[in-house]
Amino acid sequence: IFAAVAVARLDMTTPVDVSRVAVSPNPAPLGAEVNLEIDYACASPIPNARWVVQYTVDMTATRAVLEVGASEPLTCDAGANAFAFHADGIDFAGVKKSALDNVGVLTATLRDADGNDVHSVVCVTQVIKTPEGLTRRVISPLE
Repeated sequence: IFAAVAVARLDMTTPVDVSRVAVSPNPAPLGAEVNLEIDYACASPIPNARWVVQYTVDMTATRAVLEVGASEPLTCDAGANAFAFHADGIDFAGVKKSALDNVGVLTATLRDADGNDVHSVVCVTQVIKTPEGLTRRVISPLE
């Protein structure tokens, strides 16, 4: 399991501090299941929020933002909170195979009830060719 702290403040009126990010399995085949756990604290409540998880493929001529999944609406309390997410895999249908052998980004974005981004956790993902196929490895942005 990979654990890292990744903080990106998008809305300073509702600061969110992330204390733990865990992604598993890691490393894993590129399209394998994704388990994501985020421990975070909110300065004030965020009612009817939701976490949206995306994977971005970004090459010179190709950019694809793939929806991995989203949470049900939830209330983020002031103080400590935790988010746990599971997706059976990442669907790369429609993305050129040549574009996949590149660095990607796994992003979990907390959005408020109006759909505005409150906070994003960004994990750079290294993709390498192995005899078994493409393998992803989530890398801490702090390394």
